[in-house]
Amino acid sequence: MKNKKLAIVVLVVGALLIAGGLSVGIYAYINKTNQDNKKIEEAILKDYTIFRENVESFNEFRGNTYYTEVVKDLYPESVESDYENWIEVLNNYTEAVDRLEGSSNSLKEHCVNKYYSDENIKNKCDSFVIAYETAINYYTKDIMDFNETIEIYLSQVESPLDNVKAYELKYNYTDINSDGNFVGRD
Repeated sequence: MKNKKLAIVVLVVGALLIAGGLSVGIYAYINKTNQDNKKIEEAILKDYTIFRENVESFNEFRGNTYYTEVVKDLYPESVESDYENWIEVLNNYTEAVDRLEGSSNSLKEHCVNKYYSDENIKNKCDSFVIAYETAINYYTKDIMDFNETIEIYLSQVESPLDNVKAYELKYNYTDINSDGNFVGRD
């Protein structure tokens, strides 16, 4: 009988130790996960600020420089007189997109198709997806429109200038979150 009571006490103490150990382990895991999530959320806020600045720079360049120096005169008849300037503007336009792309890597990893309960983080991630798709798709559309004009010029002119060619398309249309909606494409 004494051995039976001792066995029960040992089992109860063992069960309590196991339960306590599991509780501590679960608490430590949850605490670590919360700390990791907090670091990710802080990184999202920091990286979004940099990305947003690059988006604003892109939008300003597209709206002011690209439209005033390329689009307003983008006709086959203007190619011979404006082509060199257009290429310089397109190179700067591509650099603006490159900066935007470079500042988006962490946000792509942490925002795309991820859920956050913090409303501010959720809004930043949603804004990132929209702004990223819009910028890349606007750029792609603009370069394709430019190249279409160059192709028309090349097909219409008997002796086109030797240096005139389509601009290399560095980016393609994107649907970063695979929702079937290519924001900015149309």
